Parts: sequence; structure tokens; C-alpha cells
Amino acid sequence: MEDKSGTTLALRFIGVQLAISLIVVLGVFVIFDRKMAEAAMLGCMINVIGSGYFAIVSLKLRKNASPGKILARFYVGEVGKFVIIAICFGWVFKYLPELIQGRHAIILFVAFLIAHIAFVVAPLVLKKDFN
Repeated sequence: MEDKSGTTLALRFIGVQLAISLIVVLGVFVIFDRKMAEAAMLGCMINVIGSGYFAIVSLKLRKNASPGKILARFYVGEVGKFVIIAICFGWVFKYLPELIQGRHAIILFVAFLIAHIAFVVAPLVLKKDFN
């Protein structure tokens, strides 16, 4: 039986990342235009999908799981995250070439990185959940 608190924590991580992504997309929309906001949204969502997979796979463990099982879940989560991110970027490069040119590409990658930083900030926001 898997620990529900691990799943809850994973979903909260994803929620924090989605909230920060929404702020980024709205900020880009206000400062630039709709097309730039679309690029920012894609960059954020690529990271959220990959990080969400990682969080769900790696944090969904029993409380008494062995260190080997925990490490294995983290490796599976991390490899899956990289594969998902690579597939998503490949899809964007193939089917949305207008979003990988010039300033749209910069916003796409910057939004991706900001969403990644959000996953690092999430433990600070959710610090009461770690006690």
C-alpha cells in the first residue's frame, strides 16, 4: 500500500509549479503579446509535465520503503522526466516552428527554466508539509 501523503506532496509540488507558471504566462502576455505568451506557456508546461511525472513516481512510496527502492524510484522518475521533456521539445520543434524562432525561442526556454526553478522553490513554500 502506497503512502497517500507522498502523493499529496507530489500534487502540491505540481500545484506550486503550475501557479508560478501561470504568473509567468500572464506576465509575458501583459508585457509582450499572445504569441509570446503561447511560447511561455509551452515552455512552462513542458517542464510541469516532466516534473509532475518525476514527483508522482519518486514521491509515491511507502513510509517504510527501503533506501534502494527510494533510489530506484528517483532514477526511474528522473529518466522518465528527461524522456518526456525531450519528446515534448521534439514535438514543439517539429509542429510549431514559429515558436522556435527569434524571441519566441528565448521566451520558450526562459519560461522552461523558470518553471524548473519553481520546482526548487516548492519545498520552501510547502515547508510545513515536510515536518
